Amino acid sequence: MEKTYWNSFVNGDQKAFEMLYNIHFDALVGYAGKFSSDVPFIEEAVQDLFVKLWQNRANLKRPESLKYYLFKALRNTIYNKLKSSALEVYVGDEADMIAFDLSADLADAEGPHEDWNVLSHKFMGNLTDRQKEAVYLFYVEEMSYKEIADLLQIKVGGTYKLIYRAMAGIREQARDFESQAGNVHLVPKG
Repeated sequence: MEKTYWNSFVNGDQKAFEMLYNIHFDALVGYAGKFSSDVPFIEEAVQDLFVKLWQNRANLKRPESLKYYLFKALRNTIYNKLKSSALEVYVGDEADMIAFDLSADLADAEGPHEDWNVLSHKFMGNLTDRQKEAVYLFYVEEMSYKEIADLLQIKVGGTYKLIYRAMAGIREQARDFESQAGNVHLVPKG
């Protein structure tokens, strides 16, 4: 269905463009919300992305994964907006410039693993922004290691390491918490 919308959009169909916007808006706002809590900034970034897509539609090819394509384009849009509005010189790569926050996803968690999700939120604070983003893209957005590697501009092997180290850090903190808590055990309900 998305393929049909995309092809129609590229050929100038405004209704198909609106459908793509409506289908992906919430996920894109959610992803952008990991970089900033400024809702107007987030919505403007998503709108800027779609304006640019509309303006360049004649030159666009059908991406293998539309979700990945939109996330990558949005990430670049956010980076460029932050870079252009920065008042100070920043030394470092773009991944270090953009902070990534998983707290809303974990705080809103429901279901049989709710207790674990609340605790894991506490453990996420020690992860780097890049680790948080990789974990989010892998576990929440269900992107492949390759898509994450491309999005974060690292090698696929680097993505494996990033997610592995993030999860190892969370497990280590969970063990420390469990040993300090005595008889409290981190076993999901259910």
